[in-house]
Amino acid sequence: MNWDALIDQLGEWFESHGLLVPAARWVIGVSGGPDSTLLLHAMRELSERRELHWTLHAAHLHHGLRGKAADADADFVAALADQLGLPCHQERVDIPAAVAERGGSTEEIARQRRYEFLERVALKTGSECVAVGHHADDNAETVLHRICRGTGLRGLGGMADVRAIQPASRVRLVRPLLQQRRATIEA
Repeated sequence: MNWDALIDQLGEWFESHGLLVPAARWVIGVSGGPDSTLLLHAMRELSERRELHWTLHAAHLHHGLRGKAADADADFVAALADQLGLPCHQERVDIPAAVAERGGSTEEIARQRRYEFLERVALKTGSECVAVGHHADDNAETVLHRICRGTGLRGLGGMADVRAIQPASRVRLVRPLLQQRRATIEA
């Protein structure tokens, strides 16, 4: 798939979900990986091509888990946002300390903190939606993990395209790349 086809597909996805709204404010969770980096570029391009005049905010949470590699990701996201002329919101949390204090899995605590952070940024910026770069391979992995833990029918459905970011939140979590494979994103 080429760039133009991807932008067209994303436009159709946003339209089918009622999200192709002019002048919308968006928070985009950007880890620094290829999926979220592509999403940031693609949403910017979609906004320009369709003259939507979206206000995009890059948001990056440093989990305190991967040392210098995580520092490099935070620097990359800040530089990318600056290059694209977008505001960048960053925070740093200590997930290992939170796990030691409260228990639970590192992955679950990191996800909770990330969604709390993204919701705060959305509320602060007046954004109704937070877009993240989850893709089809992430979804398959999620379903497999749920099966291993003994999920019911609901868990077999995988990730939702659009849902509240937290229970009872007015901020929606949006996954526009959920139908795309990792290989397509990396290409």
